[in-house]
Amino acid sequence: MLSKKFQARTAVPYKELHCSAPPSFGGKIQPLDSPGETNFLAMLGRLRSSRPLLLVAVVVCIILYMAGHRLSSVSIEPPSFFPWTTTSDRNVSAYVSTAKQTLLLTPRERCSGDEFLVVVVPSSPGNSQRRKAIRNTYGQWIRQVDSATTTRKLMQLSDGWNTLNNEDEESIYVVRKDYLDHPSPLLTNSEVSAAGGVSQGMTRELFSLDGEHDMKDNLPISAKSASDETKTATTASVHRTRGRLGPRVQLSTFAELNRTLKGKLFFILGRENSESGVSASLMNEQEVYGDIIVEDFVDTYQNLTLKSLFMIKYITNHCPDVKYVAKVDDDVFLHVPNLQRTLTTKDTSEKLILGCLFCYVRPILNPTSKWFSPRYMYQGDHYPNYVSGTSYVLSGNVLTPLLAAAIHTPLFHLEDVFITGILARMIGVKPQDSMDFSYQTRPTNPCLYQTASMGHEMEPLQMYKLWNMLHLRGMTSSCKPLTAAQIRRYTPSKCDANR
Repeated sequence: MLSKKFQARTAVPYKELHCSAPPSFGGKIQPLDSPGETNFLAMLGRLRSSRPLLLVAVVVCIILYMAGHRLSSVSIEPPSFFPWTTTSDRNVSAYVSTAKQTLLLTPRERCSGDEFLVVVVPSSPGNSQRRKAIRNTYGQWIRQVDSATTTRKLMQLSDGWNTLNNEDEESIYVVRKDYLDHPSPLLTNSEVSAAGGVSQGMTRELFSLDGEHDMKDNLPISAKSASDETKTATTASVHRTRGRLGPRVQLSTFAELNRTLKGKLFFILGRENSESGVSASLMNEQEVYGDIIVEDFVDTYQNLTLKSLFMIKYITNHCPDVKYVAKVDDDVFLHVPNLQRTLTTKDTSEKLILGCLFCYVRPILNPTSKWFSPRYMYQGDHYPNYVSGTSYVLSGNVLTPLLAAAIHTPLFHLEDVFITGILARMIGVKPQDSMDFSYQTRPTNPCLYQTASMGHEMEPLQMYKLWNMLHLRGMTSSCKPLTAAQIRRYTPSKCDANR
C-alpha cells in the first residue's frame, strides 16, 4: 500500500515533478508509478550533473574552430622563389595587352582561316627534345590535315617508301633510327614463346610504364597478332635500314584521321630570364620548323597563367575563325584522330571548355607545395570547378570573352584554376568532363587509345614507342573493349554542388 504522502506527490502535474535531492551521478530520484518516467528523469539528472563537462567541451570546440579559421585566413609568408607577393602588380593588362604587340618571335606557320583544330603546346626554351618528339609523332597527324602538299608526300611515302631528305618526313610511320639503336622495347624473337604467345617479361616491357603499373593494369591485347608484327619490327631493328619498318607498318584501325578538318601546331614559349632575348638555338629551331611563338615574359612555372593568356591572345589575333583550340603540355601525347572524333560530336556554336574536371578543390596553404595558394591571392574556401591544365580544349567562341574577363580580374598564378575555373565562371561557361582527358599517368599501351585522346607524363622516347605501336595494325586491331576504370581511374565528384 502506497503512503498518502507518496500518493500526493504522484498527483502533481508532470511539469512540476522534481528531485528530492540535488542531481548527481549518485543522487536518487523519487520513485514514480511509471518505470519509463523514472529512467528518463534519471538520465536527465545525470545530464544536469555533467553540464560543466559539456560546457567545457563546447568552449574547447569554439577555441579550436576560431584558431583554425585564423590560421586559414592568415597570409602565410610565401617562399622566396614565389614571385607573386602582396605588393606584386596582379593587373593582367600590365603584362598582356590586347592592343600592344609583344611578340619576340613570330611563327612562319599561319592560320588560313578555316582551321577546325589548332594545337598549342606550352613549352620551355630548354625542352627542344620534347618539341622534336611531338613533331615526329602526333605532330605528323596535324601536318596531314595542314596542307594537300604534305598529304601527297605521305601518300608517296606509304606507297613506295621513297627516300626523303627531311628528317621529319622520313619519320612518318616509322621507328626512329636512334630509338632502335637502344635496347629495343619492341618484341624480340627470344621473347616469343614456342607456342607463339607473348611472355610475361615481354608484356611487361611493352606495356608497363617505368614499373609504376603492375601486370593487373595492363590492357588486353592478342598475343598472336603482337608476335606476328614483332617479326617485322625485329627485322627492322637488326638491319637498321634508315630506321624504317617498311610497308608492313600501317595506319591504326582506331579512329580514322579526318583529313578534311584542317589543323595547325604551334609551340609557345617565354624568355629564359628577365635579361635574355631569344637564344641562337631557338632561332635555329625556328628557322627549321617555323612553328614557335615567343612572348615577352619570363618562362617559369609561376608564370603559366601569363603563357596561356598569351596563347589566347595570339590565337584570337591570328586564328580568329578557329573552331577549337587544344592546349597540350609538352609531356603529353595527343591522339589527334580521337580528339577529332570527340569534337565532331559537339555543336560548334556551343561555348566549350573540355578536359579532366576537378570539383570542390580546396586551396593548398602549405608554402612548400607546388600548388601553394596564399590567401591574399585567393580567399575562397574552394575553387570553382575547373579542368586540369595538362591538356584541355577551348572552343573558338570563348577565347575573346576569356581574354576580356582576364583583363579585369586580378591574376591568379594557377593557370588551370584561373583560365578554366575563375574566368570560365565569370563568362558563364561551365567546364565539362571527358574521359578522353586525364591528369594521371597513363600506360604506353596502344589499346588504351581506342578511347583516350591524351597520355600525360610522357618522355620523348615513350612518345616514339607509343607512336610506333599505334601504327602496328596487328597490335591495335586485336585490342579488346575497355572498362571505364581502365580508361581513367579518376572520377570527379561534388561537381553539381560547386559550380
